[in-house]
Amino acid sequence: SSGINAEYGDVEKEDIEEAFSEFGSIRYVRMVYDHEKDRPKGIAFLQFDEKSDADSCLERVSVRPLCIGGRTIAVKKAVDSKQLTMPENKSHGNKGKDNRNLHLATEGIIKEGTNAAAGISKADIMKRKLALEAKKKKLKNINFFVSTDRLCVRNMPSTFSETDLKQLMSKYGHVVQVKIMRDIKQANSAGIGKSKGYGFVQFSKHEAALTALRATNNNPSIFTAQKRPIVDFSIENSGILNARSKKKSGFIVEEKSSKVKKSFNQRWKEKREKRKESGAFTKPPASSQSALSSKPEKTASNKKKSKCKTQVKESLGQSQSSGPKRDLKNDTSSSINTVLSSQPQKLAKRK
Repeated sequence: SSGINAEYGDVEKEDIEEAFSEFGSIRYVRMVYDHEKDRPKGIAFLQFDEKSDADSCLERVSVRPLCIGGRTIAVKKAVDSKQLTMPENKSHGNKGKDNRNLHLATEGIIKEGTNAAAGISKADIMKRKLALEAKKKKLKNINFFVSTDRLCVRNMPSTFSETDLKQLMSKYGHVVQVKIMRDIKQANSAGIGKSKGYGFVQFSKHEAALTALRATNNNPSIFTAQKRPIVDFSIENSGILNARSKKKSGFIVEEKSSKVKKSFNQRWKEKREKRKESGAFTKPPASSQSALSSKPEKTASNKKKSKCKTQVKESLGQSQSSGPKRDLKNDTSSSINTVLSSQPQKLAKRK
């Protein structure tokens, strides 16, 4: 194993990197934090790229102790997590579990006076100090946490677009989302606001985000030597993220329910329109319309009744036209009786 466990006092991460860099190339330095007191515990884990560098470091420290900031550092070989026994792991339980990913808050921090700060302009050093103070202030609130796959990129030129940022970060892994914060009040003719100089990049995996951070942070070849990228893991607000997720899920439920709740009239109109489109409501031909509109032919019984009525009217007309006035009631009754009495004779002749 190329890992080393170093016990130190009030020493910064950059000081540890500077002290151990003489033995070889360092892959990472991870400091252990006391989350209750919000400060380092005085223990750090350091890993070299080569195992031989770690061995030479241990040999040197065993003969001549290493001093950082006037303090003697105790250096030991780190134990692999696979070599730990199960009872020891169970005894610790979930004590000191980092639910807010605070161990990632130190990634990308560069302080003045360290080797990493060599060549950085005073303006960039001041920006880094202000960003660090704002980060510490936010993390005092338990609702804020450090994202594992979303980076915050500061100190960008005003002409640096979302396409440029995505192209830069896609070299290190799959980029899910890129967003540059803009001032809408200072929009150009195309309606795009002026860049505020910082943005966010979200990766699909934590490893890709960590690689991109270490490759682009304080890199003088990306923008300019006097204006270098300031990259660290984004600080997120759990309350805002929960509210957004609830709002999004509520909108989906409301949309589904609105599709289900349709009135009878709406469903009937939709069916009617579909039938019209399919041609179910076509007009019948002219021949069928004339047949439907024509009156039905008279039957034999209807013909006989109409003849009786005409005979009665004719008899009444003749009686009114000739002679003095007579009792119309008696005349109509007698004429009806004569007509009715003549019908059975006709029926008998037919038989």
